[in-house]
Amino acid sequence: MDAPTLQTQAERFLADLKRSPQTVRAYRADLRHLTGWLQETGHLLERETLANYFAAHSHWAPATRSRKQTALERFCRWALQHDLLDRDPTLHLEHPRLPPPHPRGLRREEIERIFAAIPPEQVRDALLFRLVFETGLRIGEALGIHVEDLDLTRGDEHLTVIGKGSRKRTVLLDDPRLVNLLRRYLRTLGYTHGPLFQARKNGRGGPLRYQSVQERWQGYAGRAGVTCTLHQLRHSHATELVNGGVSLATIRKRLGHQHIQTTLRYAEVSDQTADMEMRQWRRKNLGYRH
Repeated sequence: MDAPTLQTQAERFLADLKRSPQTVRAYRADLRHLTGWLQETGHLLERETLANYFAAHSHWAPATRSRKQTALERFCRWALQHDLLDRDPTLHLEHPRLPPPHPRGLRREEIERIFAAIPPEQVRDALLFRLVFETGLRIGEALGIHVEDLDLTRGDEHLTVIGKGSRKRTVLLDDPRLVNLLRRYLRTLGYTHGPLFQARKNGRGGPLRYQSVQERWQGYAGRAGVTCTLHQLRHSHATELVNGGVSLATIRKRLGHQHIQTTLRYAEVSDQTADMEMRQWRRKNLGYRH
């Protein structure tokens, strides 16, 4: 495919693309840049050409290279489906390795605003989301909890969950508000064994699906005017523990991370917390100096 053909077909591809306006604009800029380079060099859209194209722009950041390559790959798949290409020239391109994004947690005040938007009669939802926030459970772990996994012995309330890799761990229920909400919720259930969180459809209980939970959370967040994904509840809990001075080893165990490197992503404490720790260290170790 030569540059003029690419330019024409790229607009057809973008017209068919079911993505956000921002993504369409970014893909259009990426494909136009490639078209311009092909025109300057006189090359066709081929496998060897693309290798040279990315080599000629080795200064691009990994995220930039990855996005441009993704735009090109999606265009080529579309072109194959429309018989515009005989083979996919992107098939053997390697994607650059991207560093994992730093987990972003929200402040407790923002999370509480969302909880306040949950109607009082939605006890199940209020309990589920607060449980994830106050314990850092993965949403799949929370949905997999059975009533018999709970131990509400006063002063030692905890639950048992099955995490990734079928690894079992015990999670302390140390928030009094969460424990009280849990006890009230259990009194409303008509059973003592089975999933803690069930869907209520046509009067019958069934598995509560992740998609349904996701939609409900986004509805509450939208009502509260706070942008927050469901997974950010777990991030927020971890960030709160780090800023509170809890050791990474303890956070790792609570979150069920297999490797400490995963937990280290949360180790970026706030400036206020860092300043407080430094002042405490100075008072303790250097306070006797004049």
